[in-house]
Amino acid sequence: MGETDEKPWLEQGYNRVPRPMNPGKAPRRLEILFLYSRPPLPMTRGDELTVSHLIEFFYSRGHVIDFITLASPGQTLRADHMAWLQSRCRRVEIVTLGRLESMINAIRGVLRGWPLQIGLLLSGEQRRKAQEAVAANAYDLAYAYYIRSAEVLHAVKDRVPVSFMALQLAQTLNTERLSQTSPRWIERLFYRFESARMARYEAKIWQGVTRTVLIGNKDVNAIRDVCRKHGEPPIDNHVFGPHGVDTEQFKPADPALAEPETLVMSGVMRYAPNVEAAQWFTTHVWPLIRKVRPQGRLYLVGRDPVPALTAMNGKDGITVTGTVDDPGEWIARATVSIAPIRAAAGLQNKLLEALAMARPVVCTSVANEGIGAVPDRDLVIADEPQAMAAAILTLIDDKQRRTELGQNGRRFVEQKWTWEGPFLLLEEEILKARRDI
Repeated sequence: MGETDEKPWLEQGYNRVPRPMNPGKAPRRLEILFLYSRPPLPMTRGDELTVSHLIEFFYSRGHVIDFITLASPGQTLRADHMAWLQSRCRRVEIVTLGRLESMINAIRGVLRGWPLQIGLLLSGEQRRKAQEAVAANAYDLAYAYYIRSAEVLHAVKDRVPVSFMALQLAQTLNTERLSQTSPRWIERLFYRFESARMARYEAKIWQGVTRTVLIGNKDVNAIRDVCRKHGEPPIDNHVFGPHGVDTEQFKPADPALAEPETLVMSGVMRYAPNVEAAQWFTTHVWPLIRKVRPQGRLYLVGRDPVPALTAMNGKDGITVTGTVDDPGEWIARATVSIAPIRAAAGLQNKLLEALAMARPVVCTSVANEGIGAVPDRDLVIADEPQAMAAAILTLIDDKQRRTELGQNGRRFVEQKWTWEGPFLLLEEEILKARRDI
C-alpha cells in the first residue's frame, strides 16, 4: 500500500476521495475484514461518505484492511477511485451481484420473513469470499457496515475474535416513518410491509455479534422497543459510532455568495426520506413563504431527482439541479439552508455540511435528532408548516441572527463532528473489545 501520485482529495464534488487524516498511529495494529454492500466511491450517499472516511481513518491509524463489497451489474469504479481504495486496503474485492440472484434471494428472504432489502443484497459469492478470507487470515475484527451486510457477517463471526455490526440507524424507525409520511398510498403500504418485517429482523440480528454500532440513543431505544415487542432480550451490546464532516472542504462560505431570499435543500433526491421532505416542504411550507416573498427561490440540490421533483423545476421559484459538481457551492448560495426531514432515522450528513459552512439552518426535530445541535443556538427547529415558514421568513429579514446562527453552527461542528473525533471513540471500543476476549 502507498500514496497515490496525485492528490485526488483536492478534486471537488462527488469525484473527490477523503482527505488524508493524521490522527497518529493506534496503540495496536489490527487486521480488519471490512464488509459492505456497494462501492464506497463516488461518495454520493451518506453511507458511502462514512465508509470511505472510515477506511481512510483505519489506514491512517496503521490498521490493515481487507475490503469485500458488492456492485451492480455493469457498475465499475473510476481508475483513480480504485487506485485510492487499493492504496488504503491490502485487498479489495468487488463482487457483482446479478439481478437474477438478487431477485431469487429477495423472494427466498421474504418467505423466511426477512425485509425485502436484506434478500435483494444477499450475495452467495460475497459470503464465500468472506469465509475464504477468514480461513486464510488471522483477523482481529470483522466489521460490517449497514444491516444489508448482516448475513455475511453472521456467516463469519464465529471465526474471528471480534465482530462489529454497524447498523448505524434503526431501520425499523426509518421504514415506520416512511409508512406514515410517504405521499402515495402504495408507498405507505410497502413501507408498512417492510417495517413489520424489519422489526422482527432487527430484534434478532444484533444477537451473536460482539458489538452493534448505532448513531444515538433514539436508535437504541427504537431497537429495544422492537426487541420487547417480539419477545427478544433488549439490545445490550451497542456502542456509538456516528458520522462526521470534512471541515476543510465544507468551511464557512463568503457571506457575499448568499443570494437574496434563497433557500437550499441538499441531498440525494431519489432517497425516499429526501423526496418526502421536498414534497412536503414545497406543498405545505413554500407557498406560505412565497406569499410573503414572491421573488423567493428554492434550490433542491442533489443527484437523481425522481420525476415528481423534476416536474417542479422552473415553477414557483423552484430549481431542481440534479447532480452538481460541488454541493457546497450551492449551499453557499443559501440565505437559509433547510432540512425538512420527517421520515429518516440516523444522522443527516447534509445538515452537518450546512452547519460546517456557517449557513443558518432551519430543520425539523427529526433531522436534528442524530446530531444534537442546540436549538436556537446552533440552528432553528420547526416541525409544522406555519412554524417553519415563520422561522425562515424571520431569518431572511435578520442578517445579524443569520450570522450568529452560522457561527454557532460551525463552532458546534468543529467541537463534535469532525471525522476523526467519532472514529477515535469507535476505535477505542474496538480495541477494548479485542482486549476483553
